[in-house]
Amino acid sequence: MAALTLQPRLRLSVLARIATLLAVGLWGQTTAGAYDTTVCGQTAYTIPSNNMTFNANAWNPDDEGFQCISVQDSPPAFAATWSWSSNSETVHSYPHVKLTAPGLPTPLSNISALVLSAQWSMGPGSTPRPALVVDHDGLANHGTSANVAFDIFVDPNAANARSEKTAATEIMIWVGRFGHAEPLGFDANMKKTCFTQTVGDAEFVLYQGHNDRGTNVLSWVATSNHTTFAAEVSPLLQYLWRNGLVSAGSHVGLVSFGSEAYHSDGIVTFSASEFDMHLVTGAAPNLAVGDLPAECSRAASTNPPQWLLSSASITAVVSATLLYLIS
Repeated sequence: MAALTLQPRLRLSVLARIATLLAVGLWGQTTAGAYDTTVCGQTAYTIPSNNMTFNANAWNPDDEGFQCISVQDSPPAFAATWSWSSNSETVHSYPHVKLTAPGLPTPLSNISALVLSAQWSMGPGSTPRPALVVDHDGLANHGTSANVAFDIFVDPNAANARSEKTAATEIMIWVGRFGHAEPLGFDANMKKTCFTQTVGDAEFVLYQGHNDRGTNVLSWVATSNHTTFAAEVSPLLQYLWRNGLVSAGSHVGLVSFGSEAYHSDGIVTFSASEFDMHLVTGAAPNLAVGDLPAECSRAASTNPPQWLLSSASITAVVSATLLYLIS
């Protein structure tokens, strides 16, 4: 395993946050009680008390489907209900919450740590499942194709990085995948994948492609579903800029969490809660990363280094650092 250089005092709060989330199981069962509002189509809603914004984001609708999102103000949570029965290989909507943190936009090389966390559930019908519950059989019976993903937009220009329409690069971190949902550049034979990396307890495979707008899309796709996720993901970003897949000076300007909806023969509900982002700016730690394989489009590697800490290692590091600070 390649060494991960930690800056104990700088990264303590980040690691402690992850350890705390893991210690309580991330987390309890979030209520899906009375939602405060519901919006549909391409409409957005902002919680008055904290300016957290939720977007139904049916950006590519068809005549045979719909997309709505119901939002609970406190504690923040949402449930997205949708059905798209035509054009099964096309993304129709991305219901999501916009995540914010002081310091954005900031260059990739100025990210010392970035913690992303969320819990989610999914199943057929219009009633949200309890937290962490996925009805795999029900989704399969509806022919459901969808993902669950964090979406990060970056651009050399800080202003352009604030919009998915103007950012030059989109970085996705998929923590759930159902049916025939496939990232751009996907190859079932794994011949076009750039790398495999382990972050926390999740293993990710990298794919690269371009969407219809010409945006460079880099997708880290988990090899299994993670209905709870809490990890320091800056190594995934660092691999990209250290290997020239995106420039080190490109700014991260927009981060969100939600589900891309491709297809379902019936109604599906995706619900989410405990979503959060914690950003630590400052010179990025010098992580040992592998060279980009020549055939990577730059696209493929069979024996990459593995970075970052497992949940057990995170807890150990936090404990050792706390002892150091109080001694």
